Amino acid sequence: MTELAVELWVDDHREYEPGVVHGHLRHARVALDPHPGDYLVVGDDEAPPVLAEVLQREPDGELLLRLLPGRPESHPEFQTRRVRTVA
Repeated sequence: MTELAVELWVDDHREYEPGVVHGHLRHARVALDPHPGDYLVVGDDEAPPVLAEVLQREPDGELLLRLLPGRPESHPEFQTRRVRTVA
């Protein structure tokens, strides 16, 4: 099985609350413009990528993300998501 490309690097060990982590757009590996309700493939260099829902976005680029368990492609949200990119 091919590993999905991580769109945003996050440290999944720094949980805000169970299953919720902070991320920042400066760690994006592709040009992104995510908003609450969007889904991103996130991860770090130590674990397989997961799908995360954007819960909140601050003006400075900080994101609050809810990590979804399992492989990204196992979620219907992965199949129907739109990835907003910076034009």
